[in-house]
Amino acid sequence: CESINREFSFRVRYGRPWGVLKWAMSLDGRIGLPNGCSKWITSTPSRDAVHQIRSKCDAVIVGGGTVRADNPLLTSRGKSKFEPLRVVFSRTLDLPQSSKLWDTKIAKTLIAFGPEGDEAFFSNLPVGPERLKLNSNNPSELLASLSKKGCNKILWECGPELATSAIEANCVQELVVFVAPKILGGKSSMTPLNSFGFESIQSTYKLQHSLLERKGEDLSWRLFF
Repeated sequence: CESINREFSFRVRYGRPWGVLKWAMSLDGRIGLPNGCSKWITSTPSRDAVHQIRSKCDAVIVGGGTVRADNPLLTSRGKSKFEPLRVVFSRTLDLPQSSKLWDTKIAKTLIAFGPEGDEAFFSNLPVGPERLKLNSNNPSELLASLSKKGCNKILWECGPELATSAIEANCVQELVVFVAPKILGGKSSMTPLNSFGFESIQSTYKLQHSLLERKGEDLSWRLFF
């Protein structure tokens, strides 16, 4: 019973949704080539699995960098009757005026921004996306607001900077990592996370293994903090 109600119980207990962080990478831990190209590292079955994960979440969160680089749609591709809330978490509101996320006919969009956000961005934005001004850029404040909206489970599909901040703020309870049998090489910055500042192996995060399964030619690994 506890497992079935885990996300709801977590939100009631801690005042924020259960956080899942997902990323896809090559065997050598890269999320893209040095030129920024990242489509597609993983196979179709892996991407289909991501759509299935989205269908089980109440919201999907990305940062401004992901919106600028990928112009994502962030839907379950019809795997859920009710699409998750698409959340863009931006510090500055330096976002493109044209984005698939601003069209809310398919799914709702929430634009959350910190105190440095330039609200002039909204002057030419299509009607549809909801706005949420936050007092800080701390992911915990965003999740507290999503909890009040009834979100029990959220999916982080963001870049290294926001993913690292989310982990440091204890906003990630579960990891889903897709590993493709490819070697990309390139700059170390093209990795899923930024530095945590660890100086010893003993101080690093140690996760609990849950499930390792095959998705086409890839591996999907589910772990818990």
